Amino acid sequence: VPPAKYIEAAAKHNADIIACSALLTTTMVHIKDVVKGVAESPLAGKVKIMIGGAPVNDAFRESIGADYYTPDASSAAEKALEICAAARV
Repeated sequence: VPPAKYIEAAAKHNADIIACSALLTTTMVHIKDVVKGVAESPLAGKVKIMIGGAPVNDAFRESIGADYYTPDASSAAEKALEICAAARV
């Protein structure tokens, strides 16, 4: 999915988070494009990027500049609630 689609949808729905997940190492590299696209868009600083998936870890998150990493769906849901609550303050 092109980064512009993520950005369009996030702007349209007034999102606090864009969450990206990868199941294979061949797809995880494209998460970096979403992070870069957001950083270069009007959403920079307004939308947080959360990543996860089998081949993804916190070191990868740091290397691409994403905001949050979670290891599984349950912790992702908890982190998303935390991020959204903080954004509403």
